[in-house]
Amino acid sequence: MNIPKDIIELIENENLCAMATCLENKPYLSLMNFTYLENENKIILSSRKNSRKYSNIQKNKNISLLISSSSNKQSATLLGTAVTIDDKNEKKYTEMHKENINMPQFISGNNIGLIVFSIEEIIISDSQDQVKYIKEDE
Repeated sequence: MNIPKDIIELIENENLCAMATCLENKPYLSLMNFTYLENENKIILSSRKNSRKYSNIQKNKNISLLISSSSNKQSATLLGTAVTIDDKNEKKYTEMHKENINMPQFISGNNIGLIVFSIEEIIISDSQDQVKYIKEDE
């Protein structure tokens, strides 16, 4: 996927996003800390394993993230799939996520699970109400 440089900068410079999950036609929205892995085109998030969002992802992997910034007057809605990851990869992603966020309570503990989100589509919107779509095969 060819992500424009200004959108990469937006994602890299922000650390909070709104994450939308859905189960049985009931949407659920959560404010989340995230870590962007540009070389993998993925975003790492963490959550308590007993939360609604974590459970929703295990049953419906299709989610979206909204990242916005008032300073550059753009927002990006990222569409894709998320998985809760297994123990063998957890340490790698946990360390990357810990380095990026300054709120250890959201990444440390026995009941914390990691979520790996793969970006498949991006909808970019600016302050002039211009909308641009970018898909994985572009």
